Formats: sequence, C-alpha cells, structure tokens
Amino acid sequence: MTPVAAKTWRKRLWRLLLALVATGLALLVFGVASAQRDPIVVRYRIVLPGLTAPLRLVQLSDSHASAIDMPASRLARVVDQINALHADIVVLTGDYVSGNPDRWSKSQTRAALAPFGKLRAQLGVFAALGNHDDRVKTAAALKGGPVQLLVGERVDVGPVLVVGADDIQRGSPAVEAMRRAIRAAPPGKPLLVIAHEPVFFTWLQPGRPVLMIVGHTHGGQVYLPVVGSTLPTQFYRDHRRGMFHEGLHTLLVSSGLGTTDLPIRIGVPPEIVELTLLPGQPGRNSGTDK
Repeated sequence: MTPVAAKTWRKRLWRLLLALVATGLALLVFGVASAQRDPIVVRYRIVLPGLTAPLRLVQLSDSHASAIDMPASRLARVVDQINALHADIVVLTGDYVSGNPDRWSKSQTRAALAPFGKLRAQLGVFAALGNHDDRVKTAAALKGGPVQLLVGERVDVGPVLVVGADDIQRGSPAVEAMRRAIRAAPPGKPLLVIAHEPVFFTWLQPGRPVLMIVGHTHGGQVYLPVVGSTLPTQFYRDHRRGMFHEGLHTLLVSSGLGTTDLPIRIGVPPEIVELTLLPGQPGRNSGTDK
C-alpha cells in the first residue's frame, strides 16, 4: 500500500468511526427521550364468558421509580392519565422501584409509591409484586390507600374474581398459592389473575378459563428491526408484548412504563393498557385496536 493510499484508508476509517459514534449518540439521545415521553394508551378487547355486562380495566406495569427517569412527579402525571380513563378496575403488575429493593428504605419506598394513593376505580385498584419489590416495604407503602396488594390471594369485586400472584422469586410456593386461589374460586364468575412475570402463564392448570395480565418484559425495552430484542428466553421473546390465547387461557403482556439497567426505550414506547371485557362467547370481538 502506498503512503497516499494508506492515508486515504485512515481517513475513511476515521470517518466511519465518527459516523458510528454519532449514530450511537443519536440513538442514546433518542432512547432517553422516548423513555420519558407520556405513555400511549394501548387498547384491547376480549370476550369473557360469564361476564354479564362490559367492564373496563386499566393496567400499569413496571413503573420503576427512579430519580433519573421516573420521579414521583412523573408518576403522578401518569396516575392522572389513568384516572382520566375512568376504569372500572385498575391493576398494577409489579416493579414499583428500580434496582435492588434492599437499597430502598421504607420511607423512600413510601415516597416513590405515594402517587398511587390518588388512583381511582369504581370496583377497586389491585396490585401484584414484581421482582424489584420488597413485600414488606411495598405493603407498608400502600397501606391505607386505595391500592389492595394481593399476594397469593383472591378478591371478589362483583362481576369478576381477581387473583394476585406472588413474585416468582418465591419459587414453588408462589406458583402453588396462585393455583390454590384459582382452584378455590367459586364458580359462576370470570377469573382474572394479575402477576408480574409472563412465565406464570405456563403454570396455569387445565380446566377453568383464566385471563392473566402481566408485565416484566418491557416489550424488550430496546427493539430494533432485524435484531429484535435481547429478552433472555424464547418464551419471553415469543410473549414480549400483546395478547396471546392458549387453550382456554388468555395472556396479556404489557411493555410497561419505566426502564431498568439503562433509562432508554427504543421501538417500545411507554404504555398504559386499557382492556375492555365483553360478555359473550369466546372468539368474537377479541383483539386489539392498536
């Protein structure tokens, strides 16, 4: 290679490196801005046998309180957005703080979750635990407010029964508590299960139909064309976001509101889910309008 050719090659390489750096910085800026935008409202409809009248449910998942991208002031605005939907039922499906929950004191956890105290729904607001949540601190933070934390428990809210699963870090006891609450549920009403991780869906038993509502995946948080996402298992990649039907059971996965590890979202905007439950027979009017 001649000196002139070598110099030209070095210039081209330098330009390529600068272009790659500029592209990376642009993606980072875009990702940070996308993560902090107001959540979109994603609407689904599903027929729920046993329901006697339409019911509107709103889900918020993975709020991940953080000084960087989820201060209490931002969560308060999201709560106002949820209340403006006038839901019959509101469900929160875990991960209310970011990072290791052991690093959050009781007072910090209470302050982070304080905006949930203004949630309103005609039939109630219910919550499940996520893998970033400490049970004792979360329960204390929600105590006295409108949010009822369900940990392997079932509640009758009138038109439907709601079961809240414990977090999967509890292992087999969490799974069995969910199954026990389902088995013991009186007949005649539709059954909703709120959990954090979609993998709970694989542990539902045959028999009574269940609508399970979860989060955890963040929709991949970063989802790029061709590349896709970096979700850890094939099950999560196949169920990263949306509605899925298997046998008598239905799974709804929200990509959630907040972030983890890095405060960025690319290709997966923050979302609130509005689910309209309709009386009738399965297979009619089920799906999404997004």
